[in-house]
Amino acid sequence: MSATSLQALAIPQKLARLPGWTILLVWTAAVLLPLYILAVSCFKTTAEIYDNRLGLPQSWALDNFVRAWTRADLGHNFINSLIVTGGAVVLTIVVSAMAAYPLSRYKLGWNGIMLGLFLSGIMLPIRLASVELFTLMRSLGLLDSLTGLILVYSAIRIPFAVFIFANFMRVLLSELDEAARMDGASETRILFQIVLPMVKPAVSIVAIFTAIAVWNDFFFPLIFIFDDRYKTVPLAISVFVGQFRTDWGLVFASLAISMAPILIMYCLLARQIREGVGAGGGMK
Repeated sequence: MSATSLQALAIPQKLARLPGWTILLVWTAAVLLPLYILAVSCFKTTAEIYDNRLGLPQSWALDNFVRAWTRADLGHNFINSLIVTGGAVVLTIVVSAMAAYPLSRYKLGWNGIMLGLFLSGIMLPIRLASVELFTLMRSLGLLDSLTGLILVYSAIRIPFAVFIFANFMRVLLSELDEAARMDGASETRILFQIVLPMVKPAVSIVAIFTAIAVWNDFFFPLIFIFDDRYKTVPLAISVFVGQFRTDWGLVFASLAISMAPILIMYCLLARQIREGVGAGGGMK
């Protein structure tokens, strides 16, 4: 085939890719535009934001960050959010892995039913049961405590995590379990020393999705936390939003500060998350 023929075939192929590239460019712009507005608004006053929302700030001073950190006591609230998020991530991973292990590795007749019950937890919105959950938390003495938030968030995220772990564990060779049992390893040791290290992408996916959901949540801290000592970052940021006046410079600076831990966590786990998504696409 001549070079002219190859060029003629290449033009239709490029045209066929044009809609896909257009969609990707539009999607990229839709994602980057809010990030750009957040980045430049962190350094603006409220008046500057209203005058020119997309323009660069007159000064790149860090006054908004300093005032946001001190006025909202973000340092203390950061510690609370880290405790709640870290505790929820660890508890969700441990409990979900222990639940997914027998569902995916043992051939039992009720495995499908149990997995279906876990999946129903994904489809049912937990906020519809906020009143009953509040009553339960009060009766257990878990209101106004970080422990209560950790337990609530873990219970909410476990169904999704069990689904992820079960799909990844199901494709592992059963000979690995059998060889470990022949060597005298217990089921707990098989799970935490053999199976979990082999499904690191699943662990990363569960960790980052749980962390994002917990770190950014405003609803449950609002109804379960009353003492300022136990407030999380979203509650702390809300002090800058008033009924008649809002200091948007402080709000954007606070949001930028609150995004930092999640961005760092994603950067650390990005490679394993990509591997997990690629591996998940080939599962049956």
